[in-house]
Amino acid sequence: MRNRPLVIVKVGGSLLAWDELPQRLQAWLARRPAGTYFLIAGAGPLGDVIRQADERFHLGEERSHWLCVDALAITARLLSHLLDDAPLIDTLTALRQMRDSRDGVTKSYVFDPRSFLREVEPTQGGNRLPHTWDVTTDSIAARLVECASADELVLLKSCDPAATIIDAACDAGYVDRHFAQAARTLDRVTCVNLRGTGEPVLLRRPSHGG
Repeated sequence: MRNRPLVIVKVGGSLLAWDELPQRLQAWLARRPAGTYFLIAGAGPLGDVIRQADERFHLGEERSHWLCVDALAITARLLSHLLDDAPLIDTLTALRQMRDSRDGVTKSYVFDPRSFLREVEPTQGGNRLPHTWDVTTDSIAARLVECASADELVLLKSCDPAATIIDAACDAGYVDRHFAQAARTLDRVTCVNLRGTGEPVLLRRPSHGG
């Protein structure tokens, strides 16, 4: 059993254009419980450019998906630099090795998901990702939690959640449209408005009980 939790943290692409991101993110990490944290940056404005190109030139969802994945490799490196060159990890194997570390030291890494998504994710069991606009780094981060057997997913956003039930959050556009499926096996999903109080809000699956 691990003595430190493994947490996957999605850093919303909208936060990459915020002057206070480095300081606020580092302060948030410093307040977190001891553990190992892997940060995934959203595509931000790069994703918007690709979406607009798809609308204009009809690239198709498959091609657009992989262009967005390539953009994540760039924003991962940007986030690493913003966090004083935080170590960059780009394979699931390396992530799992860090997950199993027992050195008891709290560490933060930036994860570049491009290799994982191209070569590894399709071979893993569970909820494989479709290559459509329904998937953003919300679902990619959820899929990484599943494949890495992480303890928690945290979504860092620029606003408060529109709903605390995952399906309703999908319908409101707070998370992507595939997220309810991608997160259906996860034990714990929280979201944080990093521009606000920074307090975590638990996202819950709908109750089907009587």
